[in-house]
Amino acid sequence: MKKLIATDFDGTFIRGGVIDPGYHTDIRAFREAGGLFGFVTGRGTDFFDTIREYGVTADYLLLYNGSLMALPDGSVVKEYLIPRQTFAALESFFAADPAVCAFDKTGNEPFYRHYYARYDTPELAVAAAAGVNRLYGDRVTAFVNGVHVNIGKKGSGKTQGVRDALTYFGLKEEEAAVFGDDFNDLDMITALNGWAVNTARPEVLAKAPHVCESVAAQAKIFLSERNRSNP
Repeated sequence: MKKLIATDFDGTFIRGGVIDPGYHTDIRAFREAGGLFGFVTGRGTDFFDTIREYGVTADYLLLYNGSLMALPDGSVVKEYLIPRQTFAALESFFAADPAVCAFDKTGNEPFYRHYYARYDTPELAVAAAAGVNRLYGDRVTAFVNGVHVNIGKKGSGKTQGVRDALTYFGLKEEEAAVFGDDFNDLDMITALNGWAVNTARPEVLAKAPHVCESVAAQAKIFLSERNRSNP
C-alpha cells in the first residue's frame, strides 16, 4: 500500500496555474487516512511562500531537486551542499557559454545548496547539463527542468530526496508513490516505479512505468485499495 506521496509541483501538481482540483478532497482524504503528502521540486526555500499563496500544505518538502529536505515549520532534516570551489568552477563553465541566458554568480558563502542556469530552449539546457555532467560529474549532478538547469551535489537528486523522506518517516521504498512530468523527474519516476501525469513531456511518458490523470486521482485509487484491504 502507498503511504507517502511525493509530487513535483510545476507541470504536475499545478498545471496552467491551477492546483490539482482533487487536492482538497482526494489528497485530503489520503492524508486523513494516515498518508503523507509532500512536494519534490527544483524550487528553493521561497517555495514555502508559494504553497502558502496557493493555500496548500504538505507534510514535508524536498527542495532544490532533493538537495534539501525540510518540514513544514522550516526545520531542515537533511541537505547536500556544493563547496564554493566547485560552485566557482560551474560559474566559469556557464560564463564561457554564449547561449546561456542567466547563471549563478559565486558569493562569499563556503557552501551552496544548488547551482542554477537558464537557456532559451530545453534542447540547449539538455546540452549544457550534459556538459556539466561530463566535466564535473564526480562532484555534482545537473538536472533539466524545461529551460532550466539545476545542479546539486553528486549523490543528491529527487530520487535520493524521496529516499531520505522514507528513511525519516520509517517507510519502505515500495510504500512511496512519486509523480512528475519533466526531465528532472524521470530518474525518480523510473527508479521508484512512479507515475508521469498524462500531460508530461513525451520523453517522460515513454519511459514512465505508470501514467495517471492527476496526483489526486491516483491518491483516490490508493485510498480505495487501502480500504479494500482493510474492510
